[in-house]
Amino acid sequence: MKTKSLITLASLTVVSSIASAQHADLLVIRDDAGNLLTGQYDFDTGSIVNTNTRVYEGEFDQFGTTDEPGFNALSSSNIPAGFQALPAISELTFNANAFSIGNQVANLFFWDGTGEVDFTQSSNALTISKAPSNIFNATLDGGSSDVDGFAIDTTSSDGFLHKHIDAGLMDISESAHGFYLWSFDLTIDGSTTDPIFFVHGFGLEDEVAHEAAIDWVNGNLVPAPGALSMLALGGLTATRRRR
Repeated sequence: MKTKSLITLASLTVVSSIASAQHADLLVIRDDAGNLLTGQYDFDTGSIVNTNTRVYEGEFDQFGTTDEPGFNALSSSNIPAGFQALPAISELTFNANAFSIGNQVANLFFWDGTGEVDFTQSSNALTISKAPSNIFNATLDGGSSDVDGFAIDTTSSDGFLHKHIDAGLMDISESAHGFYLWSFDLTIDGSTTDPIFFVHGFGLEDEVAHEAAIDWVNGNLVPAPGALSMLALGGLTATRRRR
């Protein structure tokens, strides 16, 4: 049976100050205590942007598909002080979370990009997959249940990983244009991240609205340091799977 609990905060070691999602790939790394963290890695500069990103952005193409952001882990020879590489020859897996916004619980939310940010339960569906897609796939249908994922990839002998997986919308009509919000957690070798969130645009070229959506998710679904008391009082309602 799947049960829910309020998001808890991992002990985060920050490489740089907290930042909103940027156009960079998702970094998976461990701190010296073994906590599994998510951040951003910039391939243009070959450097870690941060180790505390929880919200990532992307765009669907005209066919309603995307493979961004990619998932990355650094080899043991490139890990900065205070961190560890991922375990060698281990599968990085994901599970998709149903979570709450207001009085709605869903595994996929939608906002049409007009007016104030207002995510509601999506009537569209999103399929996440990798080849062969008939084996490795997970569909978020806007329902109230978590969705079992699959192995994204296996790390190399020195902990390195770089993998893009695909996501595609079922409905790509004009009425489906807007922003889609969904959530994962990542697991490797028994360690699991806090939930991460994805905000992807489809059919709109409105960076202001996209950034507003990301800011809203950061402000309403991602606990800030010291927010545990708010969680205890029900100030935030995002949920995650208890393992």
